[in-house]
Amino acid sequence: MIDHDAAAEAWDRYRRGEANAFSRRIYVGRGPQTFEEVRRRYRLDPEFHATVDRYVQEFERLLAEVRRDQQDDAATQTYLTSETGKVYTMLAHAAGRLG
Repeated sequence: MIDHDAAAEAWDRYRRGEANAFSRRIYVGRGPQTFEEVRRRYRLDPEFHATVDRYVQEFERLLAEVRRDQQDDAATQTYLTSETGKVYTMLAHAAGRLG
């Protein structure tokens, strides 16, 4: 649902401080529809909202640990572009946490 290369590029741009690094163009196939559904549910369903927030917070905690333990961004980039990282990307994007 997320194009690997587009996601990697968006994360690079985001880390350089570029506003609006994430857009719907990172989504492929059913990705745009899924993104809109997640965004809608996040706004309307308190339980779903809480679940998304927990997932995002836990993934961000993991990223903080990786950054603390690694001297370069390669490990962080690997986590962000993994399948789990792509789930994080969609959830954080839909929740409005990526700018």
